[in-house]
Amino acid sequence: MMITKTYSKVSCSEIELESYPNISVVIPAYNDAKTLQLTLRSILNQEYDGKLEIILVDDCSTDETPDIVRKYDNIKYIRHNINMGLARSVNDGVEEATYDYVCIIHADIVIPDKKWFKKMIPHLVLNDDVAAVTAPSIVPENVWRKWGFWDKALHAWEIIWSEKIIKEMDKKCVEVEYTPIKNDIFKKNLFLEVGGLDWKTYRVACEDVDLCKKLQKRGYKILSLPYPTYHIHSVHATGLSKILFNKNPQISEGQGVLFRKYRFRAFKIDNQIFKTLAVITLFAPNIIKLLGIIYILSIIFINTITAFRVTRNLLVLIAVPPVKFIDYFLDIFYFWKGFITGKQRK
Repeated sequence: MMITKTYSKVSCSEIELESYPNISVVIPAYNDAKTLQLTLRSILNQEYDGKLEIILVDDCSTDETPDIVRKYDNIKYIRHNINMGLARSVNDGVEEATYDYVCIIHADIVIPDKKWFKKMIPHLVLNDDVAAVTAPSIVPENVWRKWGFWDKALHAWEIIWSEKIIKEMDKKCVEVEYTPIKNDIFKKNLFLEVGGLDWKTYRVACEDVDLCKKLQKRGYKILSLPYPTYHIHSVHATGLSKILFNKNPQISEGQGVLFRKYRFRAFKIDNQIFKTLAVITLFAPNIIKLLGIIYILSIIFINTITAFRVTRNLLVLIAVPPVKFIDYFLDIFYFWKGFITGKQRK
């Protein structure tokens, strides 16, 4: 999902280059055997005039990922002996890249447009002040309909966002504040100049925002272009326990670190600052306490209705509220834990 703050829109016509640069494509992978082949095929099927070097960094997968890679002769394969995390995998791939432009694509991203690279790269080549170009990654309906109950209920926002992008896609290039770095092309020298992804601080999430903030501090821009990719993650169920007690806390901690480093918080009505203030009001006089209670219940209600809108399952109205109540307080706890420690949980 592209979670961004829009800065401005600029003209985004398709541009032809007289000569197309070679691009190194870095694919970080960890137990992605179920989606990896689809990702590789979509890259190998590209109609691009320059060379595409594919570098796959296997973060000590325990599934069939190595066997899949061996089927291809034209892939540079790097394998970690121990699991080191997404950020380190991306950095290792970029450092091995031969060419000046590096595309980072996750092993669960599929590129539907065979001319995707050809459409994306000119906006990076022709703009000296642009450090990276990205595109929305949407979840196709045929993918999310296979998700389990909790995956749909707790990731309903991603489904609704994908539907919105499909309906509202236009021919505008949007300057954005940050990108999830799932399908992005960077100028290699700038990526390395700012130290790449901070793998020591962020293991699995929020390293993307951190990198974008470092680039923007140096005056560079990031453009989002209207050439979406498909995010086919969770074709296998994630499950309630993993979402609630593993994935979400890691994201919350990472966001706490970002707030500590940059005082950065995406302005959303349910961000952790507002959530914390609402909890504090519970110890205040009655009228203020009532406002806090209304806010907390409203956040839970909105999330529940959003989940019901996607699932159309009445069970959501019973099961989701207590889960979102627990998630509300876990989100606050791990956000401030990340803020205080300055690191994300491993």
